[in-house]
Amino acid sequence: MNEQLSWLDSALSALGRMGYLGAFLSGFLGASVPFFPSYVLIPLLATQLNPFIVGVVSGVGAGVGQYLHYYIGFGGRYLFSAETRTRFERWRVRFDKYGAWLVLVIAATPLTPDDVIWIPLGLVGYPKTKALLAGILGKTILSLVYAYAGYYGWPFIDQLLKGWELS
Repeated sequence: MNEQLSWLDSALSALGRMGYLGAFLSGFLGASVPFFPSYVLIPLLATQLNPFIVGVVSGVGAGVGQYLHYYIGFGGRYLFSAETRTRFERWRVRFDKYGAWLVLVIAATPLTPDDVIWIPLGLVGYPKTKALLAGILGKTILSLVYAYAGYYGWPFIDQLLKGWELS
């Protein structure tokens, strides 16, 4: 357990020294590297820096990080047969109508794996800019929630830890 906390402490320290670049990297790595704890680092960074800026910058980083999954689908579509690609095209009509909203909602939800939507968007060749902007907006909303939860919640958590003599 101490090893995990020392890793987290080291990561927080390094990202905190980077300032807002650390917030961007925290969002980017959290969205593109499995099990990277951005949901822990963003709130803690917000206790050291301006929470609004931390939320926006980490949201942009997370949106760009998720966008990489679009290219997995985009490049992977050539691995499928022409018949299978035709079936993907049927989904394009739905994605054209609801895709941006779907990306925004899934990106703003902490418990859904975003790859579920990004890879199919790439498979059908959904407009890149539309997908990226919706992803950035959704991740920014989520990151702002994380940042302000850390900013306003940390005093309570700190008091709780002191009461348990853990801080």
